[in-house]
Amino acid sequence: MHWGYFHPFGFIFFLLLLGLIFANFRLWRGKRGFCYQDRHHHDPLLILDKRLASGEITIEEYTKLKDFLSGKQK
Repeated sequence: MHWGYFHPFGFIFFLLLLGLIFANFRLWRGKRGFCYQDRHHHDPLLILDKRLASGEITIEEYTKLKDFLSGKQK
């Protein structure tokens, strides 16, 4: 059968290619966001800031722990 310039599988291949590009972009973006959040989730100073903001520690404890973490031990 003569299809001319349009091959029926060419259109399906084009849609498949677009789908793979879109899926790759979504996965890449999702992993990037996960790594960013995961890296900052375990940052000691960020955890210390959150503990101060939630009222778990006092300002005096915060400054002592911050100095200890940054290497300014007395």
